[in-house]
Amino acid sequence: MKRIQYCLLLAAAALFAACDPNGLEIVKTSPESQFSAPKVNTMGTVQVSQKNYDDNGEVTFSWEKADLGMPTELSYSIYLSSPSHPDMCLVSGVTQTRYVIDYKTLYAKLVGESNLGLSKGASHTVPCYVTASMGDGYYTVKSEPVQVTFDIARISTGINMLYISGTFNGNHPDRDGIEETESGGKAYQGLVNMKSSGANTVKFLEYTYSGKNDGDAWGDDGGSLKVGGAAIEAPAELAYVRADLNAGTYSITKLDGPVRLCGLGGWSFRNNPELVYNAAEKAWIGEADYTSGSFRMSINDSWSFTFGPKRAADLTVRDGSDIKMYHNDISKKILGGDANFKIASAGRYRFKLYYESADCTWHLAISAVK
Repeated sequence: MKRIQYCLLLAAAALFAACDPNGLEIVKTSPESQFSAPKVNTMGTVQVSQKNYDDNGEVTFSWEKADLGMPTELSYSIYLSSPSHPDMCLVSGVTQTRYVIDYKTLYAKLVGESNLGLSKGASHTVPCYVTASMGDGYYTVKSEPVQVTFDIARISTGINMLYISGTFNGNHPDRDGIEETESGGKAYQGLVNMKSSGANTVKFLEYTYSGKNDGDAWGDDGGSLKVGGAAIEAPAELAYVRADLNAGTYSITKLDGPVRLCGLGGWSFRNNPELVYNAAEKAWIGEADYTSGSFRMSINDSWSFTFGPKRAADLTVRDGSDIKMYHNDISKKILGGDANFKIASAGRYRFKLYYESADCTWHLAISAVK
């Protein structure tokens, strides 16, 4: 394949020469052996701190230009790797030899489970490399990797979180979180995807948002939550978790019933379309037709577990909407009524309910089926 590509380069150069009746400079090519890959410039430790996050600071990746034998525009891509997510593309289609990214976007890429999945409150050194290509992936070369260190703080987005660490997520310290219902109240609730094989035990991890404080691990002590308590038996399924650290109470409710778009087929649960769990995407996905009316998301065919947004602006959705979802206890209180959706235009849509570990929030993504 490379030989064919190289021959095409020579043919292109001959064509340019044939079209040069005025004796202008001929386009020159180099043999493949003389092609040079980009060279990534070394970087100091990238401090992903609360201040840098809040101040909308920026980080610059840069590299030396590649040479693919012809004076044509090149397209660059940046890749980072972690043990769980090798070769994660940070960005593609860059036509300069530098790329500037803001800390908020970088933070989501570093800690998001669908991206690098790095733990917060820790320092990580990961390989970074850059590729250069000509045309639509016509020819690609890859730089040697350099090691980049990211010192990642636990970023507060204004809402305090209590994290669930257990067998289901490899005892991850800060991937699966539930929100504090009122600031400073130390009462938390939220959905947690605990789907896994075998038995599952969990603890609750309470962090501060500064430095690398490991925080307190809360477990069970005679039916109450206590710091240093024993691991808690939990279902290996989707669950709704409540915990009050002041009162020392908790509950974990297994939700192994249908996830539905309730209202699209009327308000009888069984007549409504169901979202089916996709293990590869760790999300509930389905398609449904929308003509008119309103709907909300329900789980377990129970009015006790319906979900909607916090913001009134999110009650009307459209192609490409990605809405943060909350239990009706939260959304109804803020919106002053049931959080029922409408879609701006009739049609067939794909619905995806998923958890984003970068912001510790459940999302409902909606896209038109073309």
